Amino acid sequence: MRRTILYISLLLVTACGGNRGGSDNQALIEAASADVSSQRFDEAMEKALQALELADDNPLLRVRALSCITGIDIMTSRDADAWAKADEAESIARANGFKEELSGILISKAKLCSYAEISPETGRNDEGLAYATEALSLAQEADAVEQECEACYVIASLYINKNRWNDPIDPELYRLAGEYLDKGQALADTYDIPRLRRNGILFRSRWFQQGNRNDEAIKYFEQVLATLREGDYLTASALEDRLVRLYTRTGQYQKALDTHDSYVLHTQKYIQQKQDETLQEMETRFEVQAKERALERSRYRISVLVLALMLAVAVIVFIGMHMRKLRRRSAELQRISDSREQIIEFLSKDLKNPANAIAGDIAALSSQAATLSPGEIRTKCQELASVAEEMNADVARYVGDILVERSRKIADIGLSPREIQIIRLSAEGLTAAQIAERTCLSVHTVNTHRRRIYGKMDVRNVADLIHKATEMGIL
Repeated sequence: MRRTILYISLLLVTACGGNRGGSDNQALIEAASADVSSQRFDEAMEKALQALELADDNPLLRVRALSCITGIDIMTSRDADAWAKADEAESIARANGFKEELSGILISKAKLCSYAEISPETGRNDEGLAYATEALSLAQEADAVEQECEACYVIASLYINKNRWNDPIDPELYRLAGEYLDKGQALADTYDIPRLRRNGILFRSRWFQQGNRNDEAIKYFEQVLATLREGDYLTASALEDRLVRLYTRTGQYQKALDTHDSYVLHTQKYIQQKQDETLQEMETRFEVQAKERALERSRYRISVLVLALMLAVAVIVFIGMHMRKLRRRSAELQRISDSREQIIEFLSKDLKNPANAIAGDIAALSSQAATLSPGEIRTKCQELASVAEEMNADVARYVGDILVERSRKIADIGLSPREIQIIRLSAEGLTAAQIAERTCLSVHTVNTHRRRIYGKMDVRNVADLIHKATEMGIL
């Protein structure tokens, strides 16, 4: 029965000081307390151990986690483990001045002392009273009402224990037990704490039984039962269980049978109530999980969308860069095309047409190319481009390349300036005598030059000479 009392009151011990810091740690402790309420002790211990691990070197969080583990160990009858954890928690709490937390730990130790009362030799009631009395004082200093009420109940239980083996009972011990029960129940009623009010009723049952005050106990339980809140099936079943025993003990068998039927009904309703709560909890968890899954899916979609947008931006940037390259290439090709058209235009014109100043300049340069070096040819082409508005630099370079190439071909053949002069005069249709007159040479010398020119250019007559000279750019 006392284990059941502790089960009902464990939330107080595990949740003490819950308003200060350690949100993650406290959340685990609260979850562990909820598991204890549903008697899922393994799950509760797992969460409490996680809270202890999260506490690290934080003394306050460590004390709270150890207190929670202590309560679970007590509930599962691991008293030795509970005592070890309580000792560790007490040491930390005392060293750091955690009054409220220390009060809860001392209450747990007092309860462990109370449970040792299985024979006169094993009793640790005085030790328990020392812990519980100090816990009461600390709770009052910290203004921790629930712990103050709990300490009063534990003190009353220890005084009842001290009378357990006395026959007759010690009236002073009995009075003290009743006094602390009254204090605890007054606090539970004043601050409207149903859990502690129910605990007080259970302790009161032991007190009445020890004093052999069956009639008073029946009257008290009937009054309490009549004032219970609707839906408090746990307290109702606990009261009716005790009333069944009392009615039987006092010979009121019909009342015992009726109360037993009511006890069974309220027990069933309580079980159904817990099942509904569990179902509601499962539904809530399912809804939370569904929301978490939906959120995760949303995050996944957002991630995919962001990735797609990044990829699209990358593609757009790549296309933009490629288009810029294409535009630059197109502009370059257009410029080259314009240059070629200009070149074609220039080359298609009669280089000897005096109406075209540039053509005349180019023709003059072409006639001099055979006697100029490549560097000189390029310099003169650049000079032409700089003074001619319709000729751009590309045209100048192109014309220069052509003239340089022609100059190289003429140089390769080995034509001298005089021979080039004779070729051009021959192309004008002059005879050897006319050429001799124009150049102040003898006819014999002109004919000699012509024979050499025919040999160098590999031609046989004047017509072939003019054709070959035109291809080479001499004409």
